[in-house]
Amino acid sequence: MKRVDRGGLRLLTFPSLGDIGLVCYVSTRPLDVRDTKERERFVTVAGLDASRAVSPRQIHRSKILLVDEPTPRAPGEADGVVTDVAGLPLVMRAADCSLIVVADPEHRALGVTHAGWRGSARGVVVNLVKALQKHYGSRPSQLVAGVGPTISAGHFAVGPEVPAAFLRSRAWTSAYVQAKENRWHFDLLGVNVRFLIECGIPPESIEIAAECTYREADLLHSFRRDGVEGGHHGLVAAWPATTGRA
Repeated sequence: MKRVDRGGLRLLTFPSLGDIGLVCYVSTRPLDVRDTKERERFVTVAGLDASRAVSPRQIHRSKILLVDEPTPRAPGEADGVVTDVAGLPLVMRAADCSLIVVADPEHRALGVTHAGWRGSARGVVVNLVKALQKHYGSRPSQLVAGVGPTISAGHFAVGPEVPAAFLRSRAWTSAYVQAKENRWHFDLLGVNVRFLIECGIPPESIEIAAECTYREADLLHSFRRDGVEGGHHGLVAAWPATTGRA
């Protein structure tokens, strides 16, 4: 990802998404988007209207929320959001999990998701793409995606319940389980990218962040590294208000 400075904040961007006109940023430390004022500052610095931002209560499941109102009501529980309302900021947060954005330049639709291992195993990434297809007629071959900073497999030691949750329905996930120092390690980033490809998004249309949340201690939050006292970085995305349905 490309690092930029805006309004006194260090932000990360996906150049490929910027090339299609999407406004999309990932925040960095010390900003903690769990704090309402900090989240509003992040959205505002991104050049978007913080009063309209949609930020659901994330629950590590696979529910995708459809937002089709220019000024939506407070969202409920969900780990993904889709919209075609121009200028409407969609916000998700994480501290090791993947933050994923999928954009449809043809229909000016957009989806974002928080994909931890529980949500991924339940199909949240697949559900996000299906929601874009269902509500906006999106064609996966025309979609462009970005997968934000995620904890790397080398730092993501897991119990047997993690690979088991995936292997029950997708045998290919065994390739993303590694043995290291008598423990299992799981490649969450690799699995989430594979899900996007399985949905039909061309690999060359998926931009993948190289940053590991655990290793980048000066840049990103990490629950595995910092524990419950740590913060969360966020992803905000929107089509500019001058395009699409406002």
